[in-house]
Amino acid sequence: MTAAAYDLWKQAERAYDAKNLGSAEALYRRALEASPGYPPAVIGLSTVLTRRGAHRESHAVVRTAIGMPLEHPALVFSLGQRLAYFNEFEALERILQDPRLLESSPADALARCVVMLSSINANDAAQRLAEAALSKHPQAAALRYVRGNLHFFDGESDAAESCYEATLAANPRFYQASWMLASVRSQSAERNHVDRLRRQLGDVSRDGQGEVYLSYGLHKELHDIGDYAGAWEALKRGCTVKRRLVQYDPAPVAELIAAQRAVCTPAFVRSCSSVELPHVPIFIVGMHRSGTTLLERMLAGHPDVGDAGETRAFDAQIELAIDRSLPNGLDAMAVKSLAGADFDAIARDYARHASWLSRGKPFFTEKLPMNFWNVGMIARAMPQARFIHLVRDPMDTCFSNLRTLFAGVATYSYVQEELAGFFRAYRAMMAHWSEVLPDRVLDVRYDDLVAEPEASVLRVLEHCGLRRIEGLSDVARPGGRVSTASAGAARQGVLRDRGGVWWHYEAQLTTLRERLAG
Repeated sequence: MTAAAYDLWKQAERAYDAKNLGSAEALYRRALEASPGYPPAVIGLSTVLTRRGAHRESHAVVRTAIGMPLEHPALVFSLGQRLAYFNEFEALERILQDPRLLESSPADALARCVVMLSSINANDAAQRLAEAALSKHPQAAALRYVRGNLHFFDGESDAAESCYEATLAANPRFYQASWMLASVRSQSAERNHVDRLRRQLGDVSRDGQGEVYLSYGLHKELHDIGDYAGAWEALKRGCTVKRRLVQYDPAPVAELIAAQRAVCTPAFVRSCSSVELPHVPIFIVGMHRSGTTLLERMLAGHPDVGDAGETRAFDAQIELAIDRSLPNGLDAMAVKSLAGADFDAIARDYARHASWLSRGKPFFTEKLPMNFWNVGMIARAMPQARFIHLVRDPMDTCFSNLRTLFAGVATYSYVQEELAGFFRAYRAMMAHWSEVLPDRVLDVRYDDLVAEPEASVLRVLEHCGLRRIEGLSDVARPGGRVSTASAGAARQGVLRDRGGVWWHYEAQLTTLRERLAG
């Protein structure tokens, strides 16, 4: 690094803070001319290019920093955020294990690093960082909370509860911990947090995320103890506030389906890439709360299958192909742009990530439910890919969506009319894939999966070309990690009594039933 590069970088930072993106970009480029590979300028230029819509170049720029020496923990953190944005999983896992992160990073930043690692299923690295960070910041509420989540994902309910209580002791307004305490186990009349949740709701600021967390937590606990009238009122309050905090427009969903039907014809999806993948992805798709986690948990017991969890790995390749970020997922414009995309390039770049996603195993699961939008594009890019579609009763699925507080996804799920409309759109999209991709997508009914798990999973193995293994339905086995909303139930064995929960709220769900009836 030269003094000239440093001075130019400082000028670029001031221009960026003043929202003068053109000047900032020019100054970052001059800094890199003065000192090629200068990490602060690389990170700054990548950030500006993202703001200016140059997605592909922004990605190429940030990749030049991978493997470079970083002199300050703040640079490690900033580069980690950029790598997470572009779904560069392997590089992200490596950089966030830099021991200098612990030297001077604040507790909240370290907690965010733990979350980044956990979100990509880098579970061992996440746990090591969380433990080391807590040794340095033992009273930090954010670190206590994320450590509790890791215990929860590992099926360690008592340890998770202890961490969540410690979080609230350190910061009584850390309402996420109250929400998670409700989720760790089924509550009883003798053991619950209902009174505390009600007191917290009396103190919380109105119309904010804290009210949402507490309302959903109160709904869960009142439902567990059989107070369904009170549980409904808490859920209605949470949904009402949350809907005001998110943006959702059903119109683009209809436009997306129309674009998919126009572009993804039988001829289009049959014209496949010739790139061979070193590891075969098994895409488990469907609605949220339809059993995708349960099936992944079963398949994870197979010695030839790695469980990658919920990643945006394929979305990341679409974004590079069309040179545009898709923060809300696939849209109609993206589908039209993909009609002329280089699917060999998409397949090659996805293959670059496949070894890390699979942890070296010949097959791996990709269980992001919303990949149901991407089935046609995945099929064209990767003819080796397998698809499993989880099909669950509409009311069971939708009510489970309604009463689940999602993080950054499922913005359709807080109003009954919008929820039903989205479900109907999802069914229409899957009907199209069945038409244009016969025999590629295996439908697995959730009711069959829980009633006859061994027979169902053997069907899946046959469809995927996996050797027959007995005993995969034993999802209560130790090991593995479940980092979704199903984490609490996934280790309890195959539960056969999870259907029909909505009947407790039949009178309040008339709108949902009527909208789904068609």
